[in-house]
Amino acid sequence: MSPNAVDVSSLAEAEGPTSAIDQPLKRPPSVSFDSWSWGTSRRSWYQWFTATAATGSSLDESGWRLRATGGFGGYADNVKGSDAENLVANALDVDDATLPYLGTVGKYYGADGFVGAQIGYALIEDNWEASGFVGVGMTREGYLGANMASPALRIPPDAARDLAGTEFGVLGSLEFRATPTSQLMLFASGIYTTAYQWGYFEVKPGVSVPFDDALPVLLQGKLFVGPHAALNTYRGDLQPMFGAHITIMEIGPFYASLSGGYVRDEYAGKGAYSILETSVRF
Repeated sequence: MSPNAVDVSSLAEAEGPTSAIDQPLKRPPSVSFDSWSWGTSRRSWYQWFTATAATGSSLDESGWRLRATGGFGGYADNVKGSDAENLVANALDVDDATLPYLGTVGKYYGADGFVGAQIGYALIEDNWEASGFVGVGMTREGYLGANMASPALRIPPDAARDLAGTEFGVLGSLEFRATPTSQLMLFASGIYTTAYQWGYFEVKPGVSVPFDDALPVLLQGKLFVGPHAALNTYRGDLQPMFGAHITIMEIGPFYASLSGGYVRDEYAGKGAYSILETSVRF
């Protein structure tokens, strides 16, 4: 062999197939982005976003969490009038589809937004996890206008001012998720802020669909159905919801749940609601 020749036999051995042990391990997720979209047939809607980051650990491990959250939405509520105003509305033969309850003389429209920051801790076990967060939040309410049964009927300026404003408050939330068996799931959560005394609480148990074996392999053991119950509260007004949900448990980094059913609003009245939740981790 000449001095300038290279023995490639050892190089070929060095560049052979790499074992699985030598492959870099997939990094566990440390950040999640969540979306919550809610709407009702009574012309109320809300869009919520949340970003959660694990500090010093992954989302699959117990540890401290940092969270930023925010949302925006709009609503339409009935305006209840005096006896004289009701007589005017009745004389105009107002359609019940517009004013579904006797004693309403119009609707007012509002919008709201919210931002918050929290710190919390998550406890992770094999088949369940629980977490709690505390922080601060700011709620902004806006009055967009009103649609009255008669131009002679107007919302008093003082009342209109009460429908708009900004408040700061403490923001707390609790979450629990469990899969005690491969056929059962339970999810419960609650969030509350002293700003305008706004809160949302829900629970949704579920069972694996009976036709699980007929599903694509990707969905087998991941699709659950069950009842859904929720309560929305704002300034002491209650908005209960009762329905059902279909949930896709985590497929890789993705999670999704669709809920819907009956809602009862103290001002806007009875109707239907739907909620779409999605989450992705990386």
